[in-house]
Amino acid sequence: MNSKNLKNIKIVKVEISAEDKLKKALNSLKKECIRVMPSKSGFDASQAIDTRFGGSAYAEEGDSIPTCKCCGKPLTFVFQYREKYDKELKPSGSLNSVYYCFDCTPIGRTEEEKGQWEVVVHKKPEVSKFVEHKENASSIFTPTSCTLSRVFVLPDYETVESKYSEIAELCEEIDSEDPMSAYEDAGNEIGCIMEPSTTIGGYPIWIQGESEHICPECSGEVELAVQIDSEDAVNLMFGDAGSLYVFRCPKHKEGFAIEMQCF
Repeated sequence: MNSKNLKNIKIVKVEISAEDKLKKALNSLKKECIRVMPSKSGFDASQAIDTRFGGSAYAEEGDSIPTCKCCGKPLTFVFQYREKYDKELKPSGSLNSVYYCFDCTPIGRTEEEKGQWEVVVHKKPEVSKFVEHKENASSIFTPTSCTLSRVFVLPDYETVESKYSEIAELCEEIDSEDPMSAYEDAGNEIGCIMEPSTTIGGYPIWIQGESEHICPECSGEVELAVQIDSEDAVNLMFGDAGSLYVFRCPKHKEGFAIEMQCF
């Protein structure tokens, strides 16, 4: 191509909108997690190691029923989930059973008396090793099996403001009066769930605002293991339509922490 032809070429500068910049930033920030949806009520021993709400908690010979160290009553079995799920959502690894005292209603503060909640870990669960304790079955909830699916989540907007200022600035540019709505709209457009729900892994979707927890063993940062939402189908309610957030230390697998938030 000669110089004469080069002079006739126009360079067109393409402006990328703030909306497109925001969606690109959020695509790099989103995390995949497992969404848990209550599906069918009822429980039998064949479901002993399944991901599920209520019913008889998984237990083996010699296991004792966890009790609240504050009020002395048995802790209520809420939910159990597995440590790992493959691409087809086949579970493996330890089975983690979440217990909670609905009389004392701990919210996860360091000054609270210990023992008002517990996560019981069985490293090699097997249906054949399950021992059903009738007194260990919750009478509060409807025993319910679950349907699992892979979804994407984003951190809530308060977390974005504190840790990802460039994203918050884009939201302000799009809608200075309601930047949170701009954030939620963009999240929905790229296929993320933006409301609290029961999820395994991913980011916590806070109800009252960001909270931080550390491992009780090493004081290191913990990761969200599971967010257990209030579920009408299970008759499960944390406060006023709240969520229970269970965190786990990536180094100390039995180093759990919780937070309970509600509206």
